[in-house]
Amino acid sequence: MQSKLLKDISSRTVQVVLNQVLGLFVFMLVSRFLDKDVYGEMNWSFSFLTFITTILSLRIEQVVVRNVAAGKDASKMLTLYGAHILFSGLFFYLVLIAGSFLFPSFFKQHNLLLLIGISHLLSFFTSPYKQVANGREAYGWLALMSTISIIVRSLWIIGIVIFSSLNIQQLILVYIITSMVELVVCVYLMRYRIKIQLDLSSTIAQYIDLLRECMPQMGIVFLNVCIGKLDIILLGFFSTRIITAEYSFAYKIFQLLPFPLLIIGPVLVTRFSSYFSKNGKEAFLDRKQEIDRLIRIEMIIGTIFPLAMNLVWSPLIDACTGNKYGASNELTFLLLSICIPIQYLINLFWTIHFSMDHLSLIFRITAITCIIIVIGDLTVIPLMNAQGAAIVYLIAISVQYCIYVRHSGFASSETSVMSLLICLGASFVSGLLVHWLHISILLKSGIALAIYVILIIYGKQLRKSDWVYLRQLALQ
Repeated sequence: MQSKLLKDISSRTVQVVLNQVLGLFVFMLVSRFLDKDVYGEMNWSFSFLTFITTILSLRIEQVVVRNVAAGKDASKMLTLYGAHILFSGLFFYLVLIAGSFLFPSFFKQHNLLLLIGISHLLSFFTSPYKQVANGREAYGWLALMSTISIIVRSLWIIGIVIFSSLNIQQLILVYIITSMVELVVCVYLMRYRIKIQLDLSSTIAQYIDLLRECMPQMGIVFLNVCIGKLDIILLGFFSTRIITAEYSFAYKIFQLLPFPLLIIGPVLVTRFSSYFSKNGKEAFLDRKQEIDRLIRIEMIIGTIFPLAMNLVWSPLIDACTGNKYGASNELTFLLLSICIPIQYLINLFWTIHFSMDHLSLIFRITAITCIIIVIGDLTVIPLMNAQGAAIVYLIAISVQYCIYVRHSGFASSETSVMSLLICLGASFVSGLLVHWLHISILLKSGIALAIYVILIIYGKQLRKSDWVYLRQLALQ
């Protein structure tokens, strides 16, 4: 079991690291060569499209992964979810086209929306194939499905930068073609490698049953997408494209930084779904030691990467982007990076409750978080722009975590509080101690990280038993 877990995590690691590294590379190239005005509009369009398509998905993918992992018919899940994505996606794009005739002034202001929408729609169509592969734990094929687009996109953009000059028209063409390549690869791998085909005997009644199964979390879909995208969308309305560009840059790095969560998160969903399909809460409570260890490891990972990034932020980002997004974003990124370890814990509690089908609890907690985001953004963004959006997000995520702790009823919830406070405190202290040193950034970072490690060992967050456990896991 442990060797299988390690193999799954390794496959996910290859996929996520490759995606994140190449994605960051493309992201930096685009931010450097596009004007802030165009870059801000492009990011606003992606945020708006993601907002809508996430709602349209109804988060059926989460139920599909859970059902396939629990042993339900994968072909039927692929067919029902695929049909939903196809028809809802096409309907949405037709509405966009109609809107361009009915509201020409809006689409003149957001002139990239329709073209970027083509690429986004093609990527939307790949979701059923990836989620079924995830539920089947076919992580090797899933890695190929998820990386082919960014590999081709990176090589193409490098070629453009070397042999000509990058502009928004070329970039949109690259996104459309690479999204089409991704879709073709997903269809091929699902049919001929994972060997799951569409079940043409699927009926509308079965689709309705799937919707009923998803119904308790349909409200959660809208709430979650508000939490993740509303700040950028509102910045597009209440501020300038340049401010939107700066915040969306910091937010993108913030999203890329917790890449280990992208590795372990989907694996935990399938593991917990399979576990709770055979065991109850009482059996889970007996595994407190394992959950405590997972929490401590996640807190170390969730604070050490933000610490390192904050130490090098201004000189590194300004060097990579031609002095566009470094110093101007320093405070915004610091505020957002504090959210990262909290997100690790929220993801763990969410996964446990989702696997136990506690959707009503998830809905209530998400609703409170969303209300804070909406009221806070509408109030603070017009006054404080990007920094205001970051402050509201930090407050909302902190409240969400506190409510999960209060209502979870797991002994490990208390461990999560202490581990979060100790690791966050260690990162703040180590960062502050070196902040005023007039030495090279590499030496400053090395000293800060050494102080951080000493502090978490002293705080008993890193223990000898952890090294023994990880070494045993690696040898199996």
